Amino acid sequence: MADHIFTAPGEPDRGYTIIEVIVSIGIFTLFIAMMLTTIVAISQSSTRTQLVGESTNGAITVFGALDRQVRYSDAINYPGPLLPGKQYVEFRTPAESTATRVTTCTQWMFDPAEKSLSSRTWPDVAGSTETPWVIRLSNVIDDQTTGSSYPFTLVPVGLSGSSMQKLVVALHAGNQALDQGAQFTSSFVARNSSTKSPSNADVDANLVSDTPVCVRTGSRS
Repeated sequence: MADHIFTAPGEPDRGYTIIEVIVSIGIFTLFIAMMLTTIVAISQSSTRTQLVGESTNGAITVFGALDRQVRYSDAINYPGPLLPGKQYVEFRTPAESTATRVTTCTQWMFDPAEKSLSSRTWPDVAGSTETPWVIRLSNVIDDQTTGSSYPFTLVPVGLSGSSMQKLVVALHAGNQALDQGAQFTSSFVARNSSTKSPSNADVDANLVSDTPVCVRTGSRS
């Protein structure tokens, strides 16, 4: 037999008061706000982790390619041009160190507008044609400052006791709007370079090679 709740004659019906309803709604709202805050925090943390992971993997790939290319070069140009705009660096690999047995030029470009790092190559002979640009890394954050050549820096022979040219590459990759990403710096030694490398000389100290290699009309535009 079903149980029944009876209200005594004259006793008001049981229910919630307005105050109890308001308090209940307040507690529920607070719980929802706490839950949403937790979800947003977890989502942001996941996004940061993903951005750092993607940036790290991309930078490792770029540095691997640079290491393979720069180590056999015999001359590296001073990076340029300066601000504003794109930044370039070129280096030359002698014929005996290439698979094709043809002296080869390699050029890397940082495009701050596109937030990308790209490269291309061409044989160092008259009338040769450059390969198309290949994007090596996207979402590169522009950390250029006035007078800098970010992300490329040449360490010439003789500076700090170096007997070979070095190319230093500093990358900051990720999402600039979210201020999330990762920063990396690595040095690459041109093992075939020396004081005789034509691009090493900068007598007037204007950070431009006196005798650059692998430079042709329109190659830095």
